[in-house]
Amino acid sequence: MKKSWNKRKLFSILIIVTLLSLVYFQFLVEPVKAQSNSHPYSILFDEAHGQYYTYSNHRFKTALDYLNQTVEFEVYLNPKIGNKFDNVTKLTRYDLIIIGNPGPKGNFSATEIEVLKNYSDLGGDLFLLCNYNDVDEPIPDGNITGHASYLNNLTRKLALPVLFTSYDLHNEVYHIPLGKRWVIEIQSSNFPSTHPITQKLSSVLVFTSGLNLTTPPNFAATGYPDSYLKNRTGTLVNDTPWLVATERGASKIILSGSTVMFSDTNITTTPGYDFTGVAWIDALDNLRLWANLIQWASIVLIPDFFTLFLVISLIIIAAGISLYIFITRFTPAKPATVENKKQNLISEREMILKDARTSVDQGNYLSAAQLYKRAAKLSNELGEPQEEATYMKKYQKFLARSKK
Repeated sequence: MKKSWNKRKLFSILIIVTLLSLVYFQFLVEPVKAQSNSHPYSILFDEAHGQYYTYSNHRFKTALDYLNQTVEFEVYLNPKIGNKFDNVTKLTRYDLIIIGNPGPKGNFSATEIEVLKNYSDLGGDLFLLCNYNDVDEPIPDGNITGHASYLNNLTRKLALPVLFTSYDLHNEVYHIPLGKRWVIEIQSSNFPSTHPITQKLSSVLVFTSGLNLTTPPNFAATGYPDSYLKNRTGTLVNDTPWLVATERGASKIILSGSTVMFSDTNITTTPGYDFTGVAWIDALDNLRLWANLIQWASIVLIPDFFTLFLVISLIIIAAGISLYIFITRFTPAKPATVENKKQNLISEREMILKDARTSVDQGNYLSAAQLYKRAAKLSNELGEPQEEATYMKKYQKFLARSKK
């Protein structure tokens, strides 16, 4: 009996030392991906609320294709008008939801706003994009690309210290390469210099509405000292933030006053300008800013290494002591069987394949391709090479269709 007790004691001590060593070496690495089970960062792009800029109408294609061409990200479309955000369990499949300006009839229902709040409460990330508001419209919220009030219904529910406005950012003389006060080149000096969102940025081109901040966020990009906000009713001379990134619990939230700056629409067709015939996403460092924003949302930086290490070490020591007491007095619980894990993978694959077939029926080939790709990965984990090959063929088939 004594010999058995000593073996158990040694086993417990070895477990504690091993876990502490693993934690120490793991937290020497600064960035940690906000992904589970090594899956790509999954993004849902909303087109179901009457948005003007969508992948389906090719006004917002390059930015999403850029993400989809990497192994780090997978983009799915919510393309059908009427596809509501009414199921938080379904939304938690995605790490990030991108929502552009809802159209004139695309306002969120009370249920959708509550579901999106719950999604954020659970750690889901959000990227909300408003847009410029034509000053010649009869009402501030009147044009098809700029419905600030619809997005503000959501920001208020999330209790964020920021609201979208119906005022556009203007500059009077400088930094206006087209001679138009509302098309402005924002240089890197207008971004917080140490934030990862600003990495390798030199300047971007914007046509954007302003944001109204009540408290300083984690990150805010602004206009110049001589910038101002303007709409049909007049001007506002105050702080001029147009891009904000903040955190709400475990949820990261990005708010941009401009959708057009990341779009495929031409900046101008008037001859004689450097940006004639150039798409907004290809102007200056607009694509780099887009990539940096998504990358920031997908990365968790480890804070205060020594404090975090101390807290986790104490937790693990306590767990080790509890484990030691348990081993010496009780029979350990049986681990989950391999068969249970296999069945879970099969069930997940069946759900994904069902969604893939629905996407094909709706003509959403990009979404179908990405779902078949995930089904192939699950087949690989299940050790089913024939099924993996079948679903990879379907992935390639529908990916090719989506580009036609």
